[in-house]
Amino acid sequence: MLAGLPMYDWPEISAATDAFWNVLADSLRRRGIDAPKTLARQDDLAAMWYSPDLVFGQTCALPFAMDLHAHVRLIGSPAYDIGCAPGCYYSLLIVPKGRSTDLASFRGPAVINEFSSQSGFATLMLSLITAGTDMSEVEVDTSGAHRASIEAVANGRAQLAAIDAVSFKLAQRYMPEAAAVDVIGCTRPTPGMALISALPARSTDALAAAFDEAANMISPSLRGELLLTGFLRRKAQDYAGVASDWRSIEAHLPPKIAYSLKSFAMRR
Repeated sequence: MLAGLPMYDWPEISAATDAFWNVLADSLRRRGIDAPKTLARQDDLAAMWYSPDLVFGQTCALPFAMDLHAHVRLIGSPAYDIGCAPGCYYSLLIVPKGRSTDLASFRGPAVINEFSSQSGFATLMLSLITAGTDMSEVEVDTSGAHRASIEAVANGRAQLAAIDAVSFKLAQRYMPEAAAVDVIGCTRPTPGMALISALPARSTDALAAAFDEAANMISPSLRGELLLTGFLRRKAQDYAGVASDWRSIEAHLPPKIAYSLKSFAMRR
């Protein structure tokens, strides 16, 4: 058995994530679903997502929309305290503090967490394309994580990044570097992180009910620490717009970014 809630599992709140899992695992067991005692924490998230042993997991919207939906069951989306519709999220566009940035004339360097990220890569590319940026002139570096992207912008190594709203709220709580950036805009909300499982379809209702119950059972202090406010049941079709946006983005990517994206996909 395998379970993981990796998307916002920052070291500063890992104990809170574990505490939530204890409540969720008990809710699953009450519904006849055997759940592991502890969460798996591993660097290869794709291996977790595609594992036939995955009881309960969490993935970014873009991997789910593009391929993962054909291999797992969708349970729904968590709702977070970020000021948008339940089960949705958005990204904040950040620049070094005091820097006025016109997206239409932006050249770079921008920084992304990784190429498979809806919040850090796809939304940034869409924002630049929509602004009429000459994409052939844009430079993009990869940081490996949202918090590393915040550090890069704060230190002036990058001039622009898109940061998941939940991650940025955690950064404001735990990272001094968050005070060294300015938010110049936000992206439109899209369906949030997907809760997924490899269990048979007959288990999906129980998985959804367990998460909904756990999100409502935890203490207000734990809910605040995790920024968790609830749960939204979803269908895979809800992510069709994410896939559609990605196809429009691909058509505008310059060769150097498209090559980096292809190389990343081959490594995965």
